[in-house]
Amino acid sequence: MDETETDPLAIVDVDSDCEGPAASVDRPQAVTTSLLDAAVEVFAEHGFEAARVAEIARRAGLTTGAIYARWPGKRALLVDAVGHVSAQFMDPSVGSSQSHAPETLASLGASLMDVHDAKSRDVMLEAFVSARRDGDFRAAVARSIEQDAERLDEIVISGQDEGSVDPHLSSRSIVAFFQSLRLGMHLVASASDMNVPRADWDALIARLVAAVGPAAPATGSPAGE
Repeated sequence: MDETETDPLAIVDVDSDCEGPAASVDRPQAVTTSLLDAAVEVFAEHGFEAARVAEIARRAGLTTGAIYARWPGKRALLVDAVGHVSAQFMDPSVGSSQSHAPETLASLGASLMDVHDAKSRDVMLEAFVSARRDGDFRAAVARSIEQDAERLDEIVISGQDEGSVDPHLSSRSIVAFFQSLRLGMHLVASASDMNVPRADWDALIARLVAAVGPAAPATGSPAGE
């Protein structure tokens, strides 16, 4: 049965002029990206329960049919919005595949202080609150977090392969630390204004990234000992 008939979180406010699924199945990825950008804005401003699909479509310059063709309900749309936020955090412009892993990790860590992350932060918080009330939704959000971890893990492992990250450290432990740092920043920033000078934050991130670098070679014993 269609999710809209059984799921209280499903899309129910479909416009009368909505397009059918076949009408947008071949639309370019840009349309999906535009809808996800709009979803992040609306979820951040109104919260999941109060967000209206019609408003998301309006901000994207589309009808609700374009949303309905891609997602069966608001739950699925919010899950993809979380993934969209994570993908933006891992945008290649932050750290290219040619960059050394430490440079990429430093760029990702420094970006946590960017002001434009406010909407993404609110969406992440909304997703975690909703996940507490719904086991299926919690599993979906967990998958999104795991996909983010896999992308970070690739960066760390590449650093270990090239010798810029200590191969004796667990790549997953490093990933867990950076993910915890990011999610913790979401929580702290949502409750208060973090009055941290950008230069101080960058210096701290640089120190943390340096800590996962290869260990210094042990020095030999002094002559005569």
